[in-house]
Amino acid sequence: MSPLSHHYYLKQGKTQDKAKLLKFMQLTYEELFPEQSNFTHLSTTVEQYLSSKTPLWWIEYQSENSTKSEQVACLWMGTGVDQVSGDRYGHIFLIYVKPNHRRQGLATILIEKGQQWVQEQGYHQIGLQVFERNQAALKLYNKLGFSPQSYLMLKSWNINE
Repeated sequence: MSPLSHHYYLKQGKTQDKAKLLKFMQLTYEELFPEQSNFTHLSTTVEQYLSSKTPLWWIEYQSENSTKSEQVACLWMGTGVDQVSGDRYGHIFLIYVKPNHRRQGLATILIEKGQQWVQEQGYHQIGLQVFERNQAALKLYNKLGFSPQSYLMLKSWNINE
């Protein structure tokens, strides 16, 4: 574990962290989509994609009067393929900071760690998907130099009609 500040530490995750990663994914989706209650499908994503080639980092918090630490932020990386150029790039599968630890620079630290990993892989760009309703994240990503490349557009209908 490497210290980030007095109480925060960056720690490399392991492929055995599936349950912890799934919990963080569920927290993300529950926060963004409180009207939906079933996110069991996320376990398939974790099961299918978490591997030694898709690294994971945690930020842990330990208060002064405690010997235990708590995981408060997470970054899960992988790769994607630029559909225009065909080049591989680093892709952020998940970045999440628990609400009571936000605005401490933790997401920025994680993105910088992800960018470092991307550069070590020899890739020249980093990408992510962000939900339009997540305005705080959009603001941060714009500030860090991300810009839209495409828009995912969906049309829904009721199959019973």
